[in-house]
Amino acid sequence: MPVSACTGTIDRQGSLVKQTLLMIVLTLIGTLGVFVQGPFIAVAIYYLFAVLRPQWLWEWALPSGVPWSEYVAIAAVLGLVGRPFTGARERPPGLRRFTPQHAAMLAFALWVSITYFTAINAAAAWPWFLEYAKIFLMFALASLVVTSLREVRIIYLLATGSLVYIAYELNFLYFTAGRLDIYRNGYGGLDNNGAGLMIAMGLPMTIYAWEATKGWARWLFAAGVPLIIHAVLMSYSRGAMVSTLIVLPIILLRSRRRLEFAGMALLIALLTPVLAGREIRERFFSIQNYEEDTDANLRFRSWQAAFRIANEYPLFGAGIRNSNLLAYDYGADMEGRTIHSQYLQIMADSGYPAAIFYVLALAGAWVATQRARRAVRSRDDPEAHQIRSLAAGTEGALLVFCVGASFLSVEVFELPYIMVLLAIQLSVMATAGRPAGARVPASPAVAPAGAEWARS
Repeated sequence: MPVSACTGTIDRQGSLVKQTLLMIVLTLIGTLGVFVQGPFIAVAIYYLFAVLRPQWLWEWALPSGVPWSEYVAIAAVLGLVGRPFTGARERPPGLRRFTPQHAAMLAFALWVSITYFTAINAAAAWPWFLEYAKIFLMFALASLVVTSLREVRIIYLLATGSLVYIAYELNFLYFTAGRLDIYRNGYGGLDNNGAGLMIAMGLPMTIYAWEATKGWARWLFAAGVPLIIHAVLMSYSRGAMVSTLIVLPIILLRSRRRLEFAGMALLIALLTPVLAGREIRERFFSIQNYEEDTDANLRFRSWQAAFRIANEYPLFGAGIRNSNLLAYDYGADMEGRTIHSQYLQIMADSGYPAAIFYVLALAGAWVATQRARRAVRSRDDPEAHQIRSLAAGTEGALLVFCVGASFLSVEVFELPYIMVLLAIQLSVMATAGRPAGARVPASPAVAPAGAEWARS
């Protein structure tokens, strides 16, 4: 059941109108806005929908069969193609920037696409290939149109605000109705583990949004920190919990407000055992008993099966999500068992080259954040502070994901691809040598496909 389902009993008719009107307004901004602001406005609204997943959050309120994000994705493509005719401001002339990080994502996209055609069962691979294609297409398009620090910041804040709002909804239902929806139903098509990891990525993003924002609005992000932490605890996902704990010291190291952050971390540490409850505490501390943990042992068997499949099909793998069809024959505990490791899933599905390109893309994004930070190391102006905060938040979110992905298969989970995009484009902004607020030349297309359409 969707997160907000129970709220539909309260003035349901009014809520139906309110949520639908909001989606209509946002969709109109994302589609008609390309005539004024160019394709970036469509990309921004698209990524807002990709993280928030309103078609799932408000399923009880929104009319069925309306592909909201598909409209803005099409508008983004048309806006890019028809930019000279829309009246949108042209990009300044100059060399296009194609970085090694773009090349790594391009290589990964091309290799994964090839493995659809080499799949053992093309029908099983098709829906996953389609999701990959959407992610790669929007990644390529966004690489062309996200060409200013302001645009990077807008997408970052939209993604962060979406995660805070999701955490608020989950906490609201828990404290008012005692519902653990994220544990029982996951979120947006992800199970509890995937949903917990998605929310956990929001912790560093929220902290650095608070650090980079001035005025009263920054305290909205500060208020989101305990909401996100408790939502992660409610997911009962040990992978998400461990990922969060591992990244906390790095967040402190990167912060410009270490004393304030240390005080916040201490307060959270004191409150967490109270908020978590006995069941959550027991779930977390069961990690130390992994040798006796049934779930952990089943994961080990799945990982062994993944290596056997990859060794049998080293170049192109079994085909996108075809390793699930073979896992039982190669040692997994049941038919259709998912590998439960992002890296091993890609390796078994698309071969060793795909796994290497994927790791290179993630590592390249981390290198991009370091490059952005180094580029403004000697500066003390507001733009440099923004670049440092955005780089730290993006880096933290990616590190949370990289740790958690070791235990989950979430290859068409869109948020990490957004973070990779922001890391690369931020590096381009920081190293462009342009004055504050200036745009930089657009990057060439990176890959042949795009981000996930919001399902209706």
